[in-house]
Amino acid sequence: MSFLQDRWDEEQRDAALFHELDCPGPPRTGRVSHCCCPCPAQILDRLTTHRRIVRDCEQRIRREQNQGLHGSVDSSRAFRIMKAFALPYELHPGWQDTWYP
Repeated sequence: MSFLQDRWDEEQRDAALFHELDCPGPPRTGRVSHCCCPCPAQILDRLTTHRRIVRDCEQRIRREQNQGLHGSVDSSRAFRIMKAFALPYELHPGWQDTWYP
């Protein structure tokens, strides 16, 4: 979970630096919300969706652990979802080979 959060934090930070060629100018505040470029907004929307999905997965895993249901279908599915989200970062030094979906 923390690996994904760290990668997504990096992407969110990098999105603020991205501008289209026809952008009227990068915002002086460094905030994407003041920019008219569509790509940073799309990146931030995607990250918001991914964070919500992984948060739901984490809640499902915790709920099942609290109920003593280790290895159930729901938590197994949640782990596979999180592994799939981590796959684009397999070249990162923090990647672990056990994370292949």
